[in-house]
Amino acid sequence: MVYLFFLLLAGALIYQLLALISLARFFSQPLAPRPLPPNPGVTVFKPLKGLTGNTRECLVSFLTQDYRPYQMLFGVADPQDPVLPLLHELQRDFPGLEVEIVFCQEKLGFNPKISTLRQLESRARHEILILADGDVKVGADFLAVMVAALQEPGVGVVSLPYRAGRAQTLGARLEALTISADFIPAVATAYYLEGVRFALGATMALTRETIKAIGGLAALADFLADDYQLGYRAAQAGFKVKLLPYVVETENPEMSLSDYLGHQLRWARTYRVCRPKGYLAYGITHALVYSLLLWLASGLAPYALGLAGATLAARGTLAWFAERICLKGKLPWPAFMLLPLKDLLAFGLWLLSFTGNRVTWQGARYRVTPTGKLEPLVFN
Repeated sequence: MVYLFFLLLAGALIYQLLALISLARFFSQPLAPRPLPPNPGVTVFKPLKGLTGNTRECLVSFLTQDYRPYQMLFGVADPQDPVLPLLHELQRDFPGLEVEIVFCQEKLGFNPKISTLRQLESRARHEILILADGDVKVGADFLAVMVAALQEPGVGVVSLPYRAGRAQTLGARLEALTISADFIPAVATAYYLEGVRFALGATMALTRETIKAIGGLAALADFLADDYQLGYRAAQAGFKVKLLPYVVETENPEMSLSDYLGHQLRWARTYRVCRPKGYLAYGITHALVYSLLLWLASGLAPYALGLAGATLAARGTLAWFAERICLKGKLPWPAFMLLPLKDLLAFGLWLLSFTGNRVTWQGARYRVTPTGKLEPLVFN
């Protein structure tokens, strides 16, 4: 067992180094120059549900772009949604922009985001479409960056990495650490080892031509991982899927521990279904767990304890480098002390993901089929 855990730890440490190198290479790439005038028109789809203390800040970031022309479509499913007064206020505050509030009350499939996007599509006036989550904050050059990349020959989908914004609770801080220590390093590593055949759903840019080629947004109606499906189908249709070294910010400061665990288990089971080989290989990344197992299997030998300490230092370095240097995040230093807890939870969730295919999403229970589709679970 000592030999097995030593080999697993060696593989995990090699991955940490590879991820560090991949991050440095990816985030040192230059962005494409701004598009030359006249600028192509852009329509931004913004599905919304509910109101938080950060909603206004996130939405204003999309209404203060240094790019023209663009159309903003806010999609709301519930006519009583508490976000509506804010949307009307923003319409008044930005009279020079084309801002429209669209009620998307039909339920078109099990994925509510895709349902809203489908109902917004007919209101779009432009060929270039931006799909952006409601809790995302972007820089003033966001639209210009996305359009420039989308105009490169053969590119059909553009998406961006993201960091966590203010993290005020335990769950939010664990989520921020997961993004910086696990998710973004894995994306950067996949970028160089496999190439990009997926999109990151916080912000995505594409054209009507791409949507038509993948069978329309209706083809994504019952998938949980709609961003993965969109990128994968675009690649299958012959388009390039581009990931840029431009970082946006997601705002979810009040996430509870149970919210975090539910979100991570849902993601893990979906990822396992979508990319089974890649997800199995993801098991090699759990360096801290393997170092602790080696220490126990060795009879608490001093050398194994030293390796565990070195492994923790390597994990901390990767998390810090991704968060502070690459993502330009502001996660406070005390939050990095949660890294051992996060790594232990991540390993437990990885194992738990193999025990079933059921997920809970927005209060409903589903089974994730082998194709990645959602099937509702009905309990008598």
